Amino acid sequence: MSETPAADGNEAIWVLGECLVDDFGDFQRLGGAPFNVASHLWALGQTAYFISRVGRDGPAAQIRAQLQRWPGAEAWLQEDDTLPTGRVLVHRLGTGMHRFEILPHQAYDAIATDEALKAKAAESSFLLYHGSLALREEGLSRATWHFLATRAQGRFVDINLRDGCWQAPFLAKLLQGALVLKCNDEELRILQREFALGDGAVEHILATLRQHFDVGEIIVTCGPDGALHWDGVSLTRALAPATAVVDTVGAGDAFSAAWLHARRCGATVAQALRLANGLAARVCALDGALPEDPHDFYREFIAEMGEAARGG
Repeated sequence: MSETPAADGNEAIWVLGECLVDDFGDFQRLGGAPFNVASHLWALGQTAYFISRVGRDGPAAQIRAQLQRWPGAEAWLQEDDTLPTGRVLVHRLGTGMHRFEILPHQAYDAIATDEALKAKAAESSFLLYHGSLALREEGLSRATWHFLATRAQGRFVDINLRDGCWQAPFLAKLLQGALVLKCNDEELRILQREFALGDGAVEHILATLRQHFDVGEIIVTCGPDGALHWDGVSLTRALAPATAVVDTVGAGDAFSAAWLHARRCGATVAQALRLANGLAARVCALDGALPEDPHDFYREFIAEMGEAARGG
């Protein structure tokens, strides 16, 4: 059966996965989808715990310093004696698009289920957010995911299907019983092909996907065409706002965080899609995945959240 969230919806969000350095060649930026999602959630006032692993190196020090800049940040950042902090080579393709070269055997591949994590999980009620990249290798991170997944009130699964970083059998395990599945339109086509979901209208494909993996809700982001949501009964679409795109890195992460925040604040599906599209568009106007000044960046979004809460 698909997972059911806690009745009050106030459980903390535990964010499991990679934190890394996006290396553009002439400069570097901190990133990793889970790290970005947690940072947005902290800025929006959500209780979120970030769980990852870094090396004993300069990028790890940068990540720790970044954590100090975000209000409400709480993280279990394990240290690895041999593996380096995650690194991704980013190749620019023009028009704000990029190709990512994911390096193998990074510290985030070895997130361990240590005693502190076991104790915290035993006493906590939490929703688990995770992607698929940090679970690409057989080993410690997968074991930690399994431990947390069996104890979570529900899972928000935000897949990230980079070439060479996923296998269909394990991906099927990640999808099975998710409370919410989020993917982009290209990833939906991959799922359609890998799991023989059929052809036809998108409603049919999503219905087959939902039934096949017993997923509660499915969100598909479609870049400049906005996003759609399927809950087994109705399909809701929302257009993306027009924006001058500087860099698309991290837009999907902003969408996920905004969606989680909006729904927890009582927004309808249509409102949450609009708000999530809006925050994603604001990130597209940045050079990088996270703002330099969190306070100023989120002011407009928080005002829109207030309007939605008042029925606007």
